[in-house]
Amino acid sequence: MSKGCWKFDDHDKALYIDIEEETEEDGKLKTYSAWDQLPDILLEEIFSYLSIRDRYYAALVCRSWYRAFKLNNVWSTFTLEDTTLTRGKFNYYSGWQYVLDHMRTSACLNKVGKFFRCIIFEPMLNFYNLYEFMNMVSWYTERQGCDNTSVAGVGTYIRRLKFTFPCNMANRDDADRIRVFGTGGKLLQALKRLMSNLINLRCLELIDLMLDSIEAIHLLDDVCTMCTETLTTLVLINTTRYYCPLLHVGVFLNLKVLVISPQNLDEDVIELLGYTKLQHLHIIQNRYSPKDSTVHLPKSNSWAKMRKHNPVLKVHFEVESHKPTDIILPIDLLEHSDIPCHSVVLDNPNTQQSPFTLGAHGSYFDRTLRVYAFKGLSRYYLHKNFAKRLDEAIVRLCKTCPNLHTLMIRDKISTATILEIVSTAKSLRCLYVRRNVILKRCDRDWSKIADWLPEHYQWIKVNSRSYEATEREVSKILGYRWQMLSEKEFKQQRVNLHI
Repeated sequence: MSKGCWKFDDHDKALYIDIEEETEEDGKLKTYSAWDQLPDILLEEIFSYLSIRDRYYAALVCRSWYRAFKLNNVWSTFTLEDTTLTRGKFNYYSGWQYVLDHMRTSACLNKVGKFFRCIIFEPMLNFYNLYEFMNMVSWYTERQGCDNTSVAGVGTYIRRLKFTFPCNMANRDDADRIRVFGTGGKLLQALKRLMSNLINLRCLELIDLMLDSIEAIHLLDDVCTMCTETLTTLVLINTTRYYCPLLHVGVFLNLKVLVISPQNLDEDVIELLGYTKLQHLHIIQNRYSPKDSTVHLPKSNSWAKMRKHNPVLKVHFEVESHKPTDIILPIDLLEHSDIPCHSVVLDNPNTQQSPFTLGAHGSYFDRTLRVYAFKGLSRYYLHKNFAKRLDEAIVRLCKTCPNLHTLMIRDKISTATILEIVSTAKSLRCLYVRRNVILKRCDRDWSKIADWLPEHYQWIKVNSRSYEATEREVSKILGYRWQMLSEKEFKQQRVNLHI
């Protein structure tokens, strides 16, 4: 008797189909894929991109993939989210909720916890799960297999810890309805306990904690005790909501990269950094940073002392905001002329920068500026009129800063301006522009404000008539194949600030 099954066709009609039994000869003629024979190095790479749930399902494919599930590099980075290692629990007031499954978490730490090299805490709204998981990792790290319920090695090899607090509790998508709250209490105690147990930390990132000044002063006490000579990267973005200098950052002797908000700096902090091996100081303002006028950068004399003891240090200013208001860096020409500013990155797509802002940044940092970038896609009206564009201001910036290495422009400019930029900035190597907003023209205004030679004017006039000709000439000057970027490419572009 032949086997069969029911199947629905394109018109949703049921059809009975006979299934022919496969003979041994037919099985020999079939060719199978060799996915189960992939080397471990490739399987580790593939599994590292999967979530925990997807890793579990992939491990059910074959024995080779089941073995790859427990390879070391697969679990080198562990990311905790709201639904990670949770189970459903019904609440009579709130309905079904995801709560941390302690048995599942314990099994995870026992099996693969010793392979963790990096722990990332994404912004979570379930503080109970976050609190319980941090305490469980701390408990395993403290016990180190001294009883029958823990194993040795959990937490010992963790090199990086990233903690981001969801400080905006109102509407995370609406920039005009931001209500900022800070962490503290039991959650802060669990975080400090976890940091004190990670004795081999190399990178620590604490983002948007928004602490009170009293709590922030003692935040890094245990980290200073354990990681004074080992910590190389420290990220402290909005550790406090208001002005509160953090002297702890000057204690880490081998610190290479420091990312900090301006409200946590003062003259003493800058002087302490001069006695470290710090190479890159990133001063960041994001959408939650205070815009109060009382937040100022340290005065020029402290920067001069820092440069005397640490001449290789480079300062990077980064501004990120989604409000349709202009954000001005807290700098002044007379007070901050000694800042060794290496880069300025502005990521505020709802605000069009004025020519005055570009001119001010060029005047402040004309000797040291290497990178200047407008990130993101513009969300404001882009004028076609030359007088309302930034073409002239950008070219003036290139003339003022002879060491400019990287330039990213999101605003509307012309092909003639692109040719003028690459011919003016002699040190330029990386230029990023959006193809969709580039005007294919040679602006007449350039002949009025620029003192061009006839040969130079003719060169720009001829090559600005098409995108292909402009790209060809820019490629000749920069020394590699250069092309304008699509909207997706421009949005995903990352600027290397450490060059």
